[in-house]
Amino acid sequence: MNKSPSISKLADALSKAQAEMPAVKMNATNPFLKNKYADLGAVIEATRPILTKNGLSISQFPTSDGDRIGLTSILMHTSGEWLEDTIFI
Repeated sequence: MNKSPSISKLADALSKAQAEMPAVKMNATNPFLKNKYADLGAVIEATRPILTKNGLSISQFPTSDGDRIGLTSILMHTSGEWLEDTIFI
C-alpha cells in the first residue's frame, strides 16, 4: 500500500463516512448460486453521497506489470491526502 505523507484528515473523514454508511440493499441474484447480492451500481448509489459529504472520492485504474494485469484503487480526500493499493490477478 502507498499513501501520502500524512493521512490524519483522510482517516478522520473516513471514520465519519463509515459511521453513516447504510446497509446496501441486495438488488441482484447470482444465476449460478441463486443467492442475492448488491451490485456495483447499488453500492455506488448508497455510498457516493456520504463519501462526497466527507470530502472523499475513489478512483480505480487498470494496470499491468509485465504479463500481469490488475486494478489500482485510490482513496482520496479533499486535503490532498490519499491511500493507494494495487491487486493483480
